[in-house]
Amino acid sequence: MSANYEEEQRTLGDRVNELKRLIDSEKENSINVDRFLSLVRKYTDVKELTAEIIREFVEKIYVHQMERIDGQKVQRIRIVWNCIGEFTPPAITEKEKSA
Repeated sequence: MSANYEEEQRTLGDRVNELKRLIDSEKENSINVDRFLSLVRKYTDVKELTAEIIREFVEKIYVHQMERIDGQKVQRIRIVWNCIGEFTPPAITEKEKSA
């Protein structure tokens, strides 16, 4: 019976540690989102995109090698944003393109 109790205590302790890590991670995400939103609010009336604005928003830009796809040259880029990381926008459907 004592062995079962000790095993349950170990399991509960591990779960508490896991939940604490999850809470800390979510707090960090919330802080990052708040920082990003304050940046967005700061630049709501941008008339011209400047290097300063790009540096504030962008952490990294990855430029991939150019490829030929269906006879067209295509070059992919990936942008890693400050505060929120990499963001992949949803694909545009044919219906949305024609609207």
